[in-house]
Amino acid sequence: MKRSNKKRLIVIILVIAGAIFGIHLHNEKKHADQEAEMDWRRIDFIVSDFWLDVKYASADLNDAEFFPTEDTDRMMERWKAVTELYPEANYPEEAVEREDWFEVSRIFNEVDFSEIQQKMIEDTGALPEGQRVSYGSLENYIMSRGFELEPVLIELGLEEEDH
Repeated sequence: MKRSNKKRLIVIILVIAGAIFGIHLHNEKKHADQEAEMDWRRIDFIVSDFWLDVKYASADLNDAEFFPTEDTDRMMERWKAVTELYPEANYPEEAVEREDWFEVSRIFNEVDFSEIQQKMIEDTGALPEGQRVSYGSLENYIMSRGFELEPVLIELGLEEEDH
């Protein structure tokens, strides 16, 4: 092979290697950006789901500080009260005390509230015959004091009857 052909071949190989490396770097950055976006969304969900205030000290997600509100406290009280009657609701007392909201969220999302809801309905028999409640009614009660399960909640002593 002539010397000029070798140089061309080397240049072509270097250009191809550079292009592959550039594509690789671009894909890594894109992946990192997507992960960061998912982390920001996760924080938004936690703030929204648990009624938290949040302070962002910097653009670093690890610097986000969560502050429980009165609504957070009321939600945790409802969750804890349900757990006292149905331990499988798994109220994470230690994580709440540490204000580890990532752990609280993980535990909350692992609980099968629909199964607990069904047990509550069966245990009380408080729903009028034929009345059905939506999937997620117990979760809705814990998160925002939704009252679709009101007769059951009253029967269990979790809520008082309005007079």
